Amino acid sequence: MTINSGSFFEQQIATFAAEPPHTTKPYSSRAWGHGLHSLSSYQGKLKPALAHWLVNRFTSIDEAILDPLGGVGTVAFEAGLSGRKAYTCDLSPFASSVARGKVAPPSLSLLEHELDSFFSDVEDADLTEEDYRAAEFGLNAKVKDYYHSETLIQVLKARKLLMNGELSKERNFVKAVLLHILHGNRPYALSRTSHPITPFNPTGDFEFRDMNGRIAERCRRLLNLPLPPQFVPGTAFHSDFRNLVSLLDRTIDAVICSPPFPGMRFDRPNWLRMWFCGWLETDFHNTSKRFLERQQGRTFEVYNEYFAICNEVLNPGGRVILHVGGSKGYDMAQALKKIGMRYLRYSGMISEAVDHVEKHGIVDKGLTSAHLLLFFERA
Repeated sequence: MTINSGSFFEQQIATFAAEPPHTTKPYSSRAWGHGLHSLSSYQGKLKPALAHWLVNRFTSIDEAILDPLGGVGTVAFEAGLSGRKAYTCDLSPFASSVARGKVAPPSLSLLEHELDSFFSDVEDADLTEEDYRAAEFGLNAKVKDYYHSETLIQVLKARKLLMNGELSKERNFVKAVLLHILHGNRPYALSRTSHPITPFNPTGDFEFRDMNGRIAERCRRLLNLPLPPQFVPGTAFHSDFRNLVSLLDRTIDAVICSPPFPGMRFDRPNWLRMWFCGWLETDFHNTSKRFLERQQGRTFEVYNEYFAICNEVLNPGGRVILHVGGSKGYDMAQALKKIGMRYLRYSGMISEAVDHVEKHGIVDKGLTSAHLLLFFERA
């Protein structure tokens, strides 16, 4: 742990380091957090308890929070639950759809109407040879290997309706729910037996699993979970973080973010859900090169753009808090500290143990051997 001393922010960091609140009960429980955090499974997701405490210890209720690399919206959702206005941004069509559904969920009454409309549209949709050819794609196996033939038709029709264009809040929530149930090892899943995080090669019988009933049941269960009275809906952007200056409608008081950890690549373990969002083979080879996790594999200097954006959108005195992965021979935290100091005032670093991190049944969790928190301030 290295912490400068003097400012109120630095005193807050020292207090957080001395007694990290997210490591005590009930926050240390793997199950802690609002049920909407499980809107869709996602490898590498920031722990809700850590996001909760970073929001509540380092921001006030009248401040605006931004996560420029927001994934499925964990930080922004926790900020909204704590009464803060929050913005989240991600280039992934999968992650950004889930984030939008989480930070600004629809009402159950409007969602019920949307379900009837969506199921009718699915029934009326016509499939082409191109749609069926899309089911020949796959990484662990082909898409068509995951589903009973009748379930596959439902999935292909839903994909055709949902992968392009602007969606209403209600229909986007339906999409987020469907993304979750595309594969898994429990009765909610549409697929043969696979893994709920990464779609490993499926096993078991080809059993018809009706898409409509499973979507409706999960939508109702999630939207029946009460939100606190202080909840503030957030805004989710499907965009590169480099566009945030033009997308934001106000300046920001705090950036709280967990950049991609060393060795992490989000498109491959999420390939079936990315496919549902419209991706095919060329996207995994070429479109993925636009993603920061691939660019940082060549050089961390790409974070010059990241910190420049943070500096531009932050109010004076604004904070940047990064949850960073560290590993032997791949010191991301020190690299980002050096780059961040070109744009912001460095305030400290906290190291975290990682033995509490869930493996989700995945043996190889990548290069990460430590979690670190980096703190900066804007002059």
